[in-house]
Amino acid sequence: MSSTVEGFSLSHAGILNGTTGAEEAGGDIYGIRSGSLELDQDSYDNTGDDAILSTWFWANKVNVTIQAGYISFATWSLMSGSKIKSSGSAATGTFEMPLWEDRQMNTVARPMLLRIPSKDMEGNIRELDIVLYKVQFQPINFEGPSYKEGLLVNYNGSALKSTVDEKGQPVVDSVTGQPTSSYGKIISRVKA
Repeated sequence: MSSTVEGFSLSHAGILNGTTGAEEAGGDIYGIRSGSLELDQDSYDNTGDDAILSTWFWANKVNVTIQAGYISFATWSLMSGSKIKSSGSAATGTFEMPLWEDRQMNTVARPMLLRIPSKDMEGNIRELDIVLYKVQFQPINFEGPSYKEGLLVNYNGSALKSTVDEKGQPVVDSVTGQPTSSYGKIISRVKA
């Protein structure tokens, strides 16, 4: 078994419940077209004697960008805190949600899972999971509709540092075991 893995593409994203680490009912972001994580970081060069003596690095947040071809009212409700109105049944069902109401501008942060199919350097199939402990979601936004592209939905947010993990347990330093904060974790495991 090798700890060196390669990831291929984002295959799944979901909102976790924050107490057991399981995915919330309706938390699946369905029909992902693309996704990215970008560390918003900065640095400071400590100078003296006409030279850089040291460099300090820090991270501000992680920008999460996911684009899908489907609107999931259930996922949107979890992200925004807004309620879905529904009427009718089966084939005649109607769903309604407020579009960009005030509550959708400042949402409750939630843990999130990103899953990437992968394999190790020996070719064994694995899953690479990125778990973000605290994601503050932006209001949902759209691209299109455009010819041959349709209507695309952007589920974006910012992962912030957290002192608790996706199960609500304290985050501890991987070396000292002392309480700390982190953006999340990455896990490589045999595909279930």
